[in-house]
Amino acid sequence: MVGPEARWQALLPALRGWPLAVAFSGGLDSRFLCFALRRAGCDVLALHAAGPHVPQGESVAARRWARTQGLPLLEVRHDPLSLPEVAANSRERCHACKRALMRRLREALAVAGGCRILCDGSNADDLIAFRPGQRAVREAGVLSPLALAGLNKQDLRRLGAAWGLDDPQQAARPCLLTRLAYGMHPEPALLARLAAAEADLAALPGLGDFRLRLTPAPLLQAATLPAALLPRLRQVLEAHGFGGAGMVEGAVSGFFDRRG
Repeated sequence: MVGPEARWQALLPALRGWPLAVAFSGGLDSRFLCFALRRAGCDVLALHAAGPHVPQGESVAARRWARTQGLPLLEVRHDPLSLPEVAANSRERCHACKRALMRRLREALAVAGGCRILCDGSNADDLIAFRPGQRAVREAGVLSPLALAGLNKQDLRRLGAAWGLDDPQQAARPCLLTRLAYGMHPEPALLARLAAAEADLAALPGLGDFRLRLTPAPLLQAATLPAALLPRLRQVLEAHGFGGAGMVEGAVSGFFDRRG
C-alpha cells in the first residue's frame, strides 16, 4: 500500500507549475496545505475570509501564523448572514455559505490581479462525512489537493509532526453557525457572544475539545469535563449569558446532524 507521504509527493509535480491560492481559515487543514505546498517550493497565496461567523480571535491567529511563516495573505470580508439558507439556518447553510465564499474569493483574486488556481484544505475525511459545503467546493471547481492525495486528518497530524508544522494536534473549530440548532436565526450579536464565551472556556486548563451549542437551550459539549473544573465552567457560561447550560461529555463533532 502506498503511504500518505508518497501519495502527496506523487501529486506535487502537477501543483508546482501553477501559482496557487488557498482558502485559509487558520485551522489545521488549511495550515497544513499552505505549509506543505511552500515546503515543496510552490507559489502560494493565502486567502482569509473574516466575517460575523468567524471568531475574531481565529482571524487574529490566522494573520499571526501567516506572518510568522512569511506566507502572503490576502484578507477578504465575507458576511453570509443575509443568504436565505443561512438566515434560516437550514441544513443547506454550509452549501450556500461556501458557494458565496468561493465566489467572493475569486472576485478578490481578480481585483488583486494575476491568475491563480483556487484550492481549499478539504481532506479525505470530508468526502465521507455530511458536508454540504463540500458540494459547493466541487461545484465551484475548487481544487482540494489533500483530498486528491487521499490524506485524512490523522495523516495531516502525522506528516505535520514529522515535517515540523507547529501544533499538528490543533483541534477543529468549525464556524460559529454550527453552534446553533437548525432553524435558529444567527444574529451577529449572538454569534459574537458565543465566540467570547468559547474564548474564555478555551483558556481553562483540562477542558480539551469542546463546543458551546444552542439547542436552543445552551449546552456545553466537551471531550472531558473534569469535576474540579465544573464550578469555573459555570461561572464563565453565566458571565456570558449562558447560565444553566447543560453539560455533556463525549464526541463533539456533528452534534445537530446526529440529532436528525
